[in-house]
Amino acid sequence: MPTRQEENSFLTFLQTAIKRWRYRIFLIGVGIVGSGLCVFLILTDFTPPTLEITGIENGKTYRGRVTLDISVADTNPGLASLVLELDGAPLPLALDDVKDGHTFRSFDTTSLADGNHVVSVIATDKSIFRNRSRRFFEILVDNTSPRIDIPPECLRVGQGKTLSLFIQVDEPAAYMKARLFDRNFDCYPVASDTYFRCLIGIGVTHPAKTYPLTLKVVDLVGNASEETYKLEVKRTKFQRGGYIALPLAKRRIMTNKAKSRADNLKRGVAYTQSTSADTQLWNGKFIEPAEGRLTSSFGKYREYNTGVRRHHLGIDIANAVGTPIYAGNSGIVTLAGRLHLYGKSVVINHGQGVSSSYNHLSKIRVAPKQRVEKGQLIGLMGATGQVTGSHLHWGMVVNGVAVDPEEWTERDFASP
Repeated sequence: MPTRQEENSFLTFLQTAIKRWRYRIFLIGVGIVGSGLCVFLILTDFTPPTLEITGIENGKTYRGRVTLDISVADTNPGLASLVLELDGAPLPLALDDVKDGHTFRSFDTTSLADGNHVVSVIATDKSIFRNRSRRFFEILVDNTSPRIDIPPECLRVGQGKTLSLFIQVDEPAAYMKARLFDRNFDCYPVASDTYFRCLIGIGVTHPAKTYPLTLKVVDLVGNASEETYKLEVKRTKFQRGGYIALPLAKRRIMTNKAKSRADNLKRGVAYTQSTSADTQLWNGKFIEPAEGRLTSSFGKYREYNTGVRRHHLGIDIANAVGTPIYAGNSGIVTLAGRLHLYGKSVVINHGQGVSSSYNHLSKIRVAPKQRVEKGQLIGLMGATGQVTGSHLHWGMVVNGVAVDPEEWTERDFASP
């Protein structure tokens, strides 16, 4: 039978052993928990899916159906959901196609009010934390066609004059065109992309009556409007009379039809050719290009001793040979040379379909493609070509039609 001392020693031993094992068990538990935590951390995904979107941009305007090209990837543990929201509400999606890892999703803006909207794309993975990637786009929806407004006074013009159409639209426009006399004409923005101008020359013999004028405007996202108006061409009373007796050599110049056609072809190319055709190069009113006496007004109906009867498509300013000739306004020289009928001539293209010509010069002081400024010396007055004396024949052409040059010295076509 053990003694008390022996019992105490056993208890002490037992207590010591328990303390040692408790510590070991604690260490083993910590190790197991730590290992489990490490495995958990290794196996758990904290990285959100990668999300790339094209087909939509912040701040842009859209109409109709908008299709988003969504590229989303999550290799571990994988993608759980892909949601498209409009103004915070999930959209009923049309799943158009899935190709090469790209998801094409679209929505129709025609059911939305015009104005600002927010589009969101949310990709969520399958991890325990449901990691998300989210992209926001603030867009402007516009499904309304632009409205056109044109002042009534723009819808009346005289024969031989320049029709100036000033058109206001209620939103920025990508382009505008006019159609008149079965021809299309470009309209150009003036000061802003909501205010356009179109210049059209009216021929001296164009019948005086009412014509349909159609304006078409397209806004920045493709919404189009088309309106037709009534344009009144009024009769202009031109001077009549005057008999011009050309000497034999000048009569031969006038009656050579082949060379006259070649002249007109060269002038026609010069009127339409410009390195800045869409840009207004002129500034303000035109100036009279030479000093002298007005001997024949624009549109005057004259008879020649060749039997030809026709309107005078320019104004004649008479003065001595060598009188300086100046550019009526700024532009680019598109012709500088000798013509059969018009003698030594210069054509300046002022942009947007507007050109001026200077004919019968004795000297030319500019070259083709040269930029000239208003009032710059371009030549000297002479008597070359078909003339009866020294003078300048000054002409203005708007979109291929001769118009009264003096109208351009009296009016600045920057406004109605």
